[in-house]
Amino acid sequence: MDLELFTQFRLVFGIILAILVIFLILSLIPKGRDAMVTFFSVLAISISHLAIATALLIVENSFLEDFTLDGDSLTFFMFLGIAGLAILNPIVYKLRNKSRRRSSYSFK
Repeated sequence: MDLELFTQFRLVFGIILAILVIFLILSLIPKGRDAMVTFFSVLAISISHLAIATALLIVENSFLEDFTLDGDSLTFFMFLGIAGLAILNPIVYKLRNKSRRRSSYSFK
């Protein structure tokens, strides 16, 4: 059985997934005074990487239709992981770095 799979974009999906995992780890670390990772950066990275992964999936599907090849299920599962992390990262960051006090004044 000769089965050709189109796996050219698997590396790109893997890199995007790795970046989102790194941002998940950074989101779990509580924010300090000199935080380099902000909510805006987590949100921007999540949205942009989800858009890139969606565009890549659409392009891959058009290649598959043109060349009558079969798709790679691992790439699709990586896309689902990217979509899940893109939604989860801002939520985790917001829940983990919730401010406990509204004001910066302390009455000691």
